[in-house]
Amino acid sequence: MTDTTSITPAEAWRALDQLQAGFVVFTPDGGLLFANKMTRAHWPILYSSMDDGTRLHDAVGQQIRHLFPRLNEATFQVRQSLVMDAIQKCRDLDMVTATGRHVVASYSRLENGFVIGVAHDVTDIVKREVSLKDARRAALTASEAKSEFLATMSHEIRTPLNGIIGMSEALQHRELHHADREMVDTIVESSHFLLVLLNDILDLSRIEAGRLDISPVVANVRDRISCIKRTFAPVVRKKGLTLEVAFDHKLPEFLSLDTKRVRQCIDNLVFNAVKFTSTGGVTIAVLAGDMSRDGRVGVTVHVCDTGIGVPDEQRAKLFQNFEQGSETTSRKFGGSGLGLAISRRLARLMGGDITCTSNPGEGSVFSFSFEARLAEAPPETSPAPKSSHGRIAPSLRGLRALIVDDNEINRRVARAALEPRGLTVIDGSSGEEALAILANETVDFVLLDVHMPGMDGPETLKHIRESHESWSIVPVIALTADAMTGDRERYLNMGMDDYLSKPILERELLTVLSRVRSKLRTRSTLRVPTIGQISQDTTVGVNLQKLFLVASNT
Repeated sequence: MTDTTSITPAEAWRALDQLQAGFVVFTPDGGLLFANKMTRAHWPILYSSMDDGTRLHDAVGQQIRHLFPRLNEATFQVRQSLVMDAIQKCRDLDMVTATGRHVVASYSRLENGFVIGVAHDVTDIVKREVSLKDARRAALTASEAKSEFLATMSHEIRTPLNGIIGMSEALQHRELHHADREMVDTIVESSHFLLVLLNDILDLSRIEAGRLDISPVVANVRDRISCIKRTFAPVVRKKGLTLEVAFDHKLPEFLSLDTKRVRQCIDNLVFNAVKFTSTGGVTIAVLAGDMSRDGRVGVTVHVCDTGIGVPDEQRAKLFQNFEQGSETTSRKFGGSGLGLAISRRLARLMGGDITCTSNPGEGSVFSFSFEARLAEAPPETSPAPKSSHGRIAPSLRGLRALIVDDNEINRRVARAALEPRGLTVIDGSSGEEALAILANETVDFVLLDVHMPGMDGPETLKHIRESHESWSIVPVIALTADAMTGDRERYLNMGMDDYLSKPILERELLTVLSRVRSKLRTRSTLRVPTIGQISQDTTVGVNLQKLFLVASNT
């Protein structure tokens, strides 16, 4: 009876000879004991030479010469040493076979001194890695091309948009007939919507490219969020709605957070709540979680409305790019469908999220959460005075501003915004003209376009700073259509005193001039009701009950 539990040495060698991997056994003195068919196919010169009595070192050299006949002597010696070192010191080695395959050879020494080598074919893996690298390189190239395209289009769109917004805002301050004022207001509203859409597309591009950074600053959270009520007051009054803001008593007064992105998220939520609400109102309630040992605080902003609500089947699409709840909603209310998608991504970048609880016909609660850190109060600053139009209007009357821009419309827009505030405006169309004006005129500010033919903004700035004249320290504000991530920091590092992206909004222009002039931070001093104080209102009370129910279930 044949013993089936064991095999003879000859059967074992035959089995090893059939392996799809290369297999070789060297004797302790470097001779060849066994090489299977696969390893001989990989390196035929090496093993046929050893069969004829050639030493391992020399046989390796012959195989290398056969594979790479054009190698210089120094490179040949390095390759031969690498192979011998791997065999003798039992190390892994990436190798190329006579058939052009890529293999990884691994060597192990037995207790009796024999060395076993196994070669695994990794050609397909190498090809996949190369393919993935090529795909990644192509994706990066495409992303860079998209970013460059968006930057170029942003620059080109912002320049004419600057003329539309600037001139229409200037018209708003004139005495107009009712019908004319309505047309001007429509132009302003539409142009601002176009600007929001442009900024949303740029933000989406930054997020997808991983180039949008969160930049925390110390701020009074209550004051910053309370400003939202004033911002939305006109549209809320026009629709006959109520808008209230309430704060949890546990919310610290000062936190370190990205105020711009937090405000952007809340603005999007409030804008949607007001848009989709026809009766009743909107309530903003800000709750604080427990503080962690390292000073982090979870903040949740609930935006509750009495609007149309969102059905369950449509809620999942709310946070997708260019999506709205339904086609009917999109046709009736409009919108790009980007606001919520961007807001959720921003919230997640800040360690939080945005969720929605809603019932059709009963309103919605959108909950925006983010992480902040406890912070000390910044130094006291004096609030900037306000103009009769409610805009920030520091003591600019009597000051002189030089506007330098090769585009005449941009110069006219800046002039239309500043001259009614009592500033004297001088303009120039080139860097050379700006230097000539500074040499002969006294100015308090320079608004300097970055992209100009001939002497551009950076070169003009360099000439100003290196002039060693009395006007070498004049405040210079970058005036540019560049609005991509890092542009502001780039121009400030260049030596600009501040940065203003086109289109020029009158309020932002006055704010920048105020900041440069006074070097003081402005801080709102609004007083806001507590949750208990506003809960007696019927609409607000219903909203608060909803949001606290949501908060207790999350």
